[in-house]
Amino acid sequence: MIRINRIASKSLRRTLTVCALSIAAAFSGISPAQAQTQDRLAGLVQPIKSDKPFKIGVAVVHLQDDFYKGIVYGIEDEAKQVGAEVVQVSVAGAYGNVREQFAQLEALKALKVDVVAIAAASFSGYDNALKALKDAGIKVMAVGIPVGSKHVDFGVAQDDQDIGRALAKEICGSGKLGKVLTIPGPAGAEWARLRYVGFTEQAKKCPGLDVIPGAFGGSLTLQYGLSQTSDLLLRQPDAKYVYTPVIALGMGAAQAIRQQRKDVKVVSSSMVKESIPMVKDGRFLGVVSEPGIIMGRLAVQFAARQISGKPTPELKAADSNYPYAYFNVPPVLITPANADKHPYGIYEIPPENWKLPAVR
Repeated sequence: MIRINRIASKSLRRTLTVCALSIAAAFSGISPAQAQTQDRLAGLVQPIKSDKPFKIGVAVVHLQDDFYKGIVYGIEDEAKQVGAEVVQVSVAGAYGNVREQFAQLEALKALKVDVVAIAAASFSGYDNALKALKDAGIKVMAVGIPVGSKHVDFGVAQDDQDIGRALAKEICGSGKLGKVLTIPGPAGAEWARLRYVGFTEQAKKCPGLDVIPGAFGGSLTLQYGLSQTSDLLLRQPDAKYVYTPVIALGMGAAQAIRQQRKDVKVVSSSMVKESIPMVKDGRFLGVVSEPGIIMGRLAVQFAARQISGKPTPELKAADSNYPYAYFNVPPVLITPANADKHPYGIYEIPPENWKLPAVR
């Protein structure tokens, strides 16, 4: 039984040549139910079972969107597949709540789990907390977002700069250039910074694209995206696009655009059910998938390999981007052209009947 510890309430439109088989399978019409047994890993690794059972503790930033829910669902369901058990899920509540998450990591250590999966509330400052886990013989896996610590066994995420580049390339290839308003995201969130860097650097390569710099800060809510976009459109009424790093801000931006009756398109990242019709009707030019479910599943698969002493050749060695071995899930861009056939149940959105257990 999973226990929920709530301390607070709370990439390129690129042909995936490196994993053509996985994308072909993912888009082959497999239902979510079939995907559980046939293609739940989208062909990225061969599934295994662990040679011995192990226990997993999970610490995530929040559970307010399908991305983190998808990660938890992927970890929980894949644990059953490999012969592991998720014994506790802890929720920090928001980005920046590092002290709360430190306490949660200490609690997971006291539970004597074998593996901790962490989606860190901040990029920096985790060395001591993660070293304490390592000293206790616990493996650490960073899932969904990077953390700046060498005391991590491996990470599974996406290349956030690739996400930004994907969105800039989609705008550049649209044939309709002009001003792009930007809402970069919260201060201190490394993933948001990297996406913005990728977007702005790629946009410089597109003549005729004029990116209006934005300021980091604020929240990740629809309301913040709406208010910021409304203000930006008043200052830049001739804008053609709005960039946001994540879908809640993007949905707020789309709502502000509709209220002002503007012909402005939004680009963003991370799909949720509510945004699917907004992609279909063209309010979003493109949204990069953030496959939280697959990330969670892959993390458990790599943990099972390490627990069993099996090789993990799929993991790349530590480099200037990650201070630990890592696997980046190849991104895919969702547009009005493919929004009907994208396999959301494999990639991003947990089953409707899946519920987190009650707080204990």
